[in-house]
Amino acid sequence: MTLPRLLLVEDDPNLGEILAEFLTVKGNEVTRATDGEAGLQAWKNGKFDLCILDVMLPKKDGFDLARDIRKVDQQIPILFLTAKNMLEAKAEGFGLGGDDYLTKPFSVEELLLRIKALLRRSSPANATTVTS
Repeated sequence: MTLPRLLLVEDDPNLGEILAEFLTVKGNEVTRATDGEAGLQAWKNGKFDLCILDVMLPKKDGFDLARDIRKVDQQIPILFLTAKNMLEAKAEGFGLGGDDYLTKPFSVEELLLRIKALLRRSSPANATTVTS
């Protein structure tokens, strides 16, 4: 049984560490990056089941990172995390091919539920390995 592989791109060191630890404990393999360029490099070098992208990132924002990912992979689920809760920002995220959009602050339990739903839709085999 393989663990779901998640790419987490979050520039806040505290939030990134908390999320990575929580998601790992819940049965996922997590790769972290702290800026958009490092996130793109990690994505190119790895094989992931889902991308979790902060929108406001240094070097390359999450929307630009999603654009780059979508040029190559139209299927991988992308979940945006952001403090931007304006409808225009959400519309842009979904327009770029984002599958979900969670505004900060959020519950880690809600994040896990959203991840499970996205993995279930994209790869039914992965949905059974994610624990709650």
